[in-house]
Amino acid sequence: MSVFLKVLRGICTVLVVISCAAILVLAALTTYNVVMRYILSKPVTGATEWSQMLLIISMLAMGIAVADGRAIRVGMVVDRFPKRVNVAFEIIMGLIALAFFALVGWMLIARLGWLIERGKAYLYLGWPEWPMYLALGISFLSCALGTIVFAVNSIVNFKSAKDKDVFDENPDLAILALANEEDARNSGGSGDDGNGDSGHGAGNGAGTTDKGEVTE
Repeated sequence: MSVFLKVLRGICTVLVVISCAAILVLAALTTYNVVMRYILSKPVTGATEWSQMLLIISMLAMGIAVADGRAIRVGMVVDRFPKRVNVAFEIIMGLIALAFFALVGWMLIARLGWLIERGKAYLYLGWPEWPMYLALGISFLSCALGTIVFAVNSIVNFKSAKDKDVFDENPDLAILALANEEDARNSGGSGDDGNGDSGHGAGNGAGTTDKGEVTE
C-alpha cells in the first residue's frame, strides 16, 4: 500500500511542476499583453486562447491539493461534532468526490475522438482543441487519484481519532494507558530486581510494630 501511495504522490508532484510552469507563463503573457495593448496598441494575437490553454494546464495541480486536504472546506457545522464523525464524513464525501472526478475525467477523454474527427480548432491560433480536453481530463483524473490518497489517509486516521475521543472524554483512561505502556516497557528488567528485593525483605524480617513491640 505504501508503494502505491508513493506512486500516486509522485504522479501528482509531476503534474504540480507542470502546473506551476503554466501559471508563470500565464502571468508573463498577461503582463506582456497589457503592455502591448494599452501602451503600444499592438495586442498579442490569440492572447485569450493562450490564456485559456494555460489556465487548463494549471488545473493539473488540483490532484495534489485534494490529496493533501487543501481543498476549500467549510466546517461551521461539521466541526461541532466529534472527530470520529468528522473523519467518517470526510471519507463519505471523498468517495462522492472520487465518483464525480472520475466521471468528468472519463467524459472529457471520451470526447477526444469526436473532436479529432470534427477537426475542432481554436479560431485565432488554429491549433486543435483536443489536447486541451486531454489535459483537462487528466486534471480531473488526478483529482480522483488525489481523492484516493486522501480517503486512505482518513481511514488510517479513523482509529487514532476514535481513541483520542475516548481519552478526551475520560482523562483517567489516558493516564492508565500511559502507565500500562510504561509497565510493559519495564517488565523485561523487573524479574532480576524482584529476587534482590525478596532477599532484602527476608533479611530484614525482624522489625517493630506501630506499638514498638519487637516481632520476628
